[in-house]
Amino acid sequence: MAWSLASAVAPAPAAMTRVVVAARDLVPGAALQPGDLALGERRSDSLVADVETSTADATGRTLIAPVHAGEVLRDRDLLDSVLLRALASGTVATPLRVADAAATALVRTGDVIDVIAAASGDGSGGGSTASASVVATGVRVLVVPSRSSGGDGSLFASSGDVTGSDGSLLVVATTTAQALDIARAGVRGRLSFIMRSG
Repeated sequence: MAWSLASAVAPAPAAMTRVVVAARDLVPGAALQPGDLALGERRSDSLVADVETSTADATGRTLIAPVHAGEVLRDRDLLDSVLLRALASGTVATPLRVADAAATALVRTGDVIDVIAAASGDGSGGGSTASASVVATGVRVLVVPSRSSGGDGSLFASSGDVTGSDGSLLVVATTTAQALDIARAGVRGRLSFIMRSG
């Protein structure tokens, strides 16, 4: 009798939460559109505290980290609206993938940097050559990976960890023209930076 009672008791269903997920693979720097987002359900006990639950709240915000299709969108993946309001007119928030992830430990939010692109190629004599050039000058750092806001003199709140094996992602304030130059340079070679006094 005891066995039959135990077998008849089904486990309680896990609590589920409706969350925002990526409808397709999303890349940093994009302002999210309705077609980029979808709603899904995940077990409540598997979610972190900053998951997005409203597509309306996420739409129009700028993505600062890659999100794969079906992956849950988190607040740390999005540029904070406070940062956007702090930008001067004509300025945009631009993702900057720095080739040397360790170099980002040298900067804080609010620092001013010049962006450098380095590329290698074959020389006319058959040997390899390397070149480097400045592609954007005087850009201000908005987001530094793995930093928390408060008490460090930062001008802006920073976001979550966006460091990977292919470098580290900063977000910088640029003009649209500078953003295009950085994007083109990132396709051709490796990006780095030098720090300015202000």
